[in-house]
Amino acid sequence: MAFRVLVFFIAFGVAACADRSIAPVLPEAMASDNLAEVFIATNRGTNAAGYFDETRSDKLSFVHSWVSMPPDRVAGDPPLFKPKPNLKKHFALASQDTYPSGSAFLADIRKRLAQLPPENREVTLYVHGFYNGYADTVFRMAQMYTDFGAEGIPMVFAWPSAGSPTGYTYDRDSALHARDELEELLYMLPQTGARNILVVGHSMGGMLLMETLRQIEIARPGWAAANISSTLLMSPDISIDVFREQAKRAGTLPQPFIVVTSKEDKVLKLSSLVNKETDRLGLGNSIDELTEFPITFVDITRFSKTADNPHFVLAESPALISMMTAVRQMPNFAHADAQSTLGSLASSSLQVQNATEYELTPDLPRN
Repeated sequence: MAFRVLVFFIAFGVAACADRSIAPVLPEAMASDNLAEVFIATNRGTNAAGYFDETRSDKLSFVHSWVSMPPDRVAGDPPLFKPKPNLKKHFALASQDTYPSGSAFLADIRKRLAQLPPENREVTLYVHGFYNGYADTVFRMAQMYTDFGAEGIPMVFAWPSAGSPTGYTYDRDSALHARDELEELLYMLPQTGARNILVVGHSMGGMLLMETLRQIEIARPGWAAANISSTLLMSPDISIDVFREQAKRAGTLPQPFIVVTSKEDKVLKLSSLVNKETDRLGLGNSIDELTEFPITFVDITRFSKTADNPHFVLAESPALISMMTAVRQMPNFAHADAQSTLGSLASSSLQVQNATEYELTPDLPRN
């Protein structure tokens, strides 16, 4: 086991274990032509310098930021940043404003949504995974929302990951610690007046999201299915048996409920080894064990084979991003459901009881 743990940590690059939360606010970055706004809810504490760090708080802080992105980046380029950023090369915080209360946070979002066309009045909440600093999370959401040309309000829940490759156990404990705060945030979102509420969990963030949905079902049966428009788990780092228990107790899963998988996800393969060889949901090897649940599995293995980061290929594959954005231009896309949209993309599909699997390949199907 010691050898397996060592391999796991080496894979993440132990040498790159600087504080991943540090990202200074550079007001001059507001002059950038490539800006994205992000709304943030976090239960991170702060350090002596005022940065959100890895410490755990039992209270939510609410923040609004503008993010500057390099002018020459292309879709799929991951966020790069340094404590002293070069605005031509790095992502940077152009502003960071903390709200005095959750009610002020909600009021600002309601105002922003009211300015959008009715069909775009949606909130997308992103819950990050293991080994993420505060800035990682904010920059990643800015990158994804920009590259996919998404509409509505981009929001992140920044739970207190250590932002360290050796912090896996700390992060798992932090994710469990954050369940109450994520539950509180989810209860707030319908108050924004959003037409749709979309929740996205990546990696260990998928585990946190499932634990919270389970917790909500216990407290308020039926609430999640009635108030959350759709759920997306990207490369979820959850063992199959744990996910089964979570899904059973969570009751009626918000629909559509989509799980993105890749059999080439090296991070999840290593996580499986560290966790006593338990198969991880994001590897897509155990779909036949979950056929009683109304889940849509999306297999992107073919895109992962050449990806620099197979654990985040959905956000970093130019070919996959191009495919997704092309579909947005199709006639009647705004009225299409998840099944018909994925069906137009997939090279193959399989339905077993309540579960459906679509395989996406780099060649967009031609009808």
